[in-house]
Amino acid sequence: MNTDSPRAVVEEFFDRMGDDRRETVGELFHDDAVVTLPGAQFEGPTAPADFLAFLEPRYEWAGKEFDRWIEADETVVSIGTLYGVDNDGDEFHDVRYVDVYEVEGGKIRRLDIWNDLAVEGVV
Repeated sequence: MNTDSPRAVVEEFFDRMGDDRRETVGELFHDDAVVTLPGAQFEGPTAPADFLAFLEPRYEWAGKEFDRWIEADETVVSIGTLYGVDNDGDEFHDVRYVDVYEVEGGKIRRLDIWNDLAVEGVV
């Protein structure tokens, strides 16, 4: 894992979320991490696993198309759109998202997620 920069940690998170290493994303988080997204917040050592469990029934699968990155010290912001298939088998695309990561010592301390999945009727 390349942890040379906060963005490298975030990109590793995206890579693992998109392949068969999804269940290993917890390795990228601090034990006292906080993950906040529309409708839920998870804290502590189980936050990454609780986050994954929360996502599982919300849609069949989703991916991200990156528009831009904003980096300031240990904060990384990813802005773009989501695409995928909802639980009814319908495709969705062009759903806006913003993710804000606070990375400390090569691990994610905080992840704040904003997206329009509910507005677009996906979840």
